Amino acid sequence: MKKTIRLVFYFLVLGFIILQFFQPDKNLGDTNLHDDLFQVATIDGSVKTLLENSCYDCHSNHTKYPWYSYISPVSFFLNKHIVEGKAELNFSDWGIYSKIDRISHLDDICDAISDGKMPLGSYLILHKDASLSEENIKKICDWAETEGMRLLKEE
Repeated sequence: MKKTIRLVFYFLVLGFIILQFFQPDKNLGDTNLHDDLFQVATIDGSVKTLLENSCYDCHSNHTKYPWYSYISPVSFFLNKHIVEGKAELNFSDWGIYSKIDRISHLDDICDAISDGKMPLGSYLILHKDASLSEENIKKICDWAETEGMRLLKEE
């Protein structure tokens, strides 16, 4: 019995080591400043900082990877969230979105943070600075409403 347990343990360790050689592609694309939210939208510094800290890692083309993101299987877990996040909303492509899509995304942003769906709880465990207070949620929602109104008035 002990021999079997030891053998299973060695295979698990060997599998873990081999897994380290397989990593998903990192989200380190060039930031297209022309289409990025911060270049296209009217946004003040405090809201920009909030969005950078709480949203940009998963919702842009450039993620700041912490040390643990280079360890498999964690790297695959993080990559899945980034791919899904960018599929929902990519701030790096903000300028490519139609006016209607931008307004819709602004509404979705406010809804998601107000409902506590974003940032993800799993993200907040290791990124305490990404947590949004009620005051910060209000700032972002106020900005989203103002930006949406600005877009509606734009020709």
